[in-house]
Parts: sequence; structure tokens; C-alpha cells
Amino acid sequence: MPSPLVYFQIATPDTEAARAFYSTLFDWKWGEPGGRSQSVDAQGPGDFDPKGSMLQLAEGAAPFVTPWFRVDDLVATVERALALGAQVLIPIRQGATGTHTCLVRGPDGQTLGIVQA
Repeated sequence: MPSPLVYFQIATPDTEAARAFYSTLFDWKWGEPGGRSQSVDAQGPGDFDPKGSMLQLAEGAAPFVTPWFRVDDLVATVERALALGAQVLIPIRQGATGTHTCLVRGPDGQTLGIVQA
């Protein structure tokens, strides 16, 4: 089964400027800030509507974006990623909602989130 993009995280030291940019450019809607994170509703169509968040980084930190992909078998996908040259940044863990996640860095240096709901 294909692994769809289901979530994205934009991390930046200047969340106000980034929020103004994305809001104006894409007409995104934002949730209330909660700690260092704020939800993003990119308002996609019903057949493709990934949600996201913006994460406040420390001043001077390099901004980044992390795409998250949903898979049927997280363990098998992480093993396949490792065989393809990825490294695990955050091992498989279970979140408060019961969702299992893992963060890997591909051989090209890009960080990817993988989730099994």
C-alpha cells in the first residue's frame, strides 16, 4: 500500500514571520499557540488534507520542514529505511494517543517522520 503524506512540521526561530508568510501566501488557518507548537490547517481538499504544525526553535537555529508519512507496518518500514541507508534519529515510540512514530534521516540528509496509527 502507498504511504501518504499525512502531516508536516515547519520549525523556525521566527514563528510570527513564518505564520504571516504562509497565511498570506496560502491562506492557511492557525490554531491557538500551545507551548512551542501551533497547529496548521492547510485546508486541503477532502481527498488530500494533511494537517501540520509550526514549532518554535531557539533564536539562531536553522529552520527546517519535516514531512510525516503513514505506513501500515512501522517496524518493517524502518527496517527497509535502514537497509536503504537511513539512520534512526528518534526510535519507534508510542505517543499519548496510541500512535507509534519514528524519525529517520535518509541518505540524502532529509529528515522524515513515519507514523503507524
